[in-house]
Amino acid sequence: MRNRVLIIFLFFHLILKMNLIPQSTINYIESNDIIFNPERGLYNQLDTYNTQSPLTLSTLNYYKSQGKSLIHRMYYLTNYRDKSLDASMLNFIRNDFNVIRQAGMKCILRFAYSDNIGQPDAPLNIILNHLEQLRPILQENYDVIAVMQAGFIGAWGEWHSSTNGLDNVNSRRTILFKILDVLPKQRMVQVRTPKFKQEIFNTSFPIPYDSAFHETYYTRTGHHNDCFLASWDDYGTYIDTTVEKEYLHNDCLFVPMGGETCNPSEFSGCGNSLYQMDRLRWSYLNSSYHPTVINNWIRNGCMDEIKRKLGYRFVLIQGVFTDSVKPGSSFNLSLTLTNKGNGALFNPRIVELVLVNVSTNQKYYCKLPVDPRFWKPKDTIQLNFTIGIKRDQPTGNYKLFLNLPDPVQNLRDRVDYSIRFANQNIWNSSLGYNDLLHTVIIDQNALGEPYTGNLFFEPNPQSSQEENLNEIFETANQKDLSIINFPNPFNNSTKFHIKLNKDSDLTVKIYNLIGKEIDTLVNDYRVKGQYEIDYDASNLSSGVYFVVGKTKNQTSYNKFIVIK
Repeated sequence: MRNRVLIIFLFFHLILKMNLIPQSTINYIESNDIIFNPERGLYNQLDTYNTQSPLTLSTLNYYKSQGKSLIHRMYYLTNYRDKSLDASMLNFIRNDFNVIRQAGMKCILRFAYSDNIGQPDAPLNIILNHLEQLRPILQENYDVIAVMQAGFIGAWGEWHSSTNGLDNVNSRRTILFKILDVLPKQRMVQVRTPKFKQEIFNTSFPIPYDSAFHETYYTRTGHHNDCFLASWDDYGTYIDTTVEKEYLHNDCLFVPMGGETCNPSEFSGCGNSLYQMDRLRWSYLNSSYHPTVINNWIRNGCMDEIKRKLGYRFVLIQGVFTDSVKPGSSFNLSLTLTNKGNGALFNPRIVELVLVNVSTNQKYYCKLPVDPRFWKPKDTIQLNFTIGIKRDQPTGNYKLFLNLPDPVQNLRDRVDYSIRFANQNIWNSSLGYNDLLHTVIIDQNALGEPYTGNLFFEPNPQSSQEENLNEIFETANQKDLSIINFPNPFNNSTKFHIKLNKDSDLTVKIYNLIGKEIDTLVNDYRVKGQYEIDYDASNLSSGVYFVVGKTKNQTSYNKFIVIK
């Protein structure tokens, strides 16, 4: 009885203390503005077919002044169909990336050899060589690549009409996997039709939620449509339009979708255009082509809505915050937001709170353990966190901000690469932060229990895994062992690709989700090299499994999914 009374007393004591800690509720006002944000929206296409003119800062600044954060950079390698890229061409591409970075923009990237049906492309060995030559440039400059389109094969690099017989599943797979290999794993690649992806990976299942963003080849392969709204099947983009659009509706929750229109039709009116962009999760669109379609949208009054909704559009709804905090105690936050865009983020992004001292402008950062790529269209997102204020943080008044910067260190503090929410009176254009319209008082006399967690405001922003590009790739090359498999997900069979960088004893085993060993693929001494293992999973039931490889110095694992 005595213990029961004590528990009741402590419970009501806690409730009393919670009620005594002052807090504020802020209701945010949505904005109807068309907002400049990275990696989404309308773009201009700049290609090199008729001219090898380099990008200029004045041109990109002009497009940026029109509210565009993207360009489509199309390199036609017509002079290199039978030879390696020379230093002049490689430097030309490298310099373009520098100009894009100076302008505060990003690019959709594609390479091709042919500008029309019947014009020659390049043989497979030349394409693979060119990709290997491009590897260091792509790795050095992926920060300003929003996404890369598969390209290279056939007319306009759209994977048809190849004069070298490359418009087949095996050639497409070889080129796609090479692109995914030379492009840093933080970036995705788009293919021209949904059937291309399905055939290459031998599955018609969209990416499952629990596999999204795992940086496998399958989860890094998205879609583009360069004949959007042209006909029922978009001029051959779809074989089974209804089924494949349902596939894209689900797959493009986790990979990018974009492209251009190519013909006015009964399908390109405002109503269907808005519906299809919403259903298929469109993030970007050519602002110039097809001009008749674009002009009809402007004349019929839906162009502004298209601009607003392409890609993500984050809106703050409400925030509940602690008003005053004692150093060493807890700051509580409950933030409600929604995504009113057609699509979602597809590249990595940091979410952090920032306290800025009103008197000294000193900043304190807290990186939240959330992935905003999962903030899906029409979702309502709830962020609830208790964060520690360190004992040595100076007292005073602090403005509270929400910041979604680019995770690559050299872009992290650049306003043009930070995400702006679609609300009134919250954007701080000098900092690139979203003002949460709340002031936190840090006061030695404030109420509060000692904080015992591990989430704190720090005087320096927490480093990102993408902070130093050179370190990333140097570290990747130093790994003893890596294991991936394709297709993934799969039904009855897959192929494991094992890369061993040092001679070593090697074991490779399969485990189920609860850690039970299912199978052994390798258990012997192997010399440095690459190995492929065909795996028959017909005896496995549907579910999530792990392949675990061990050498003397390293353990490497990957998750795979069996779907029956």
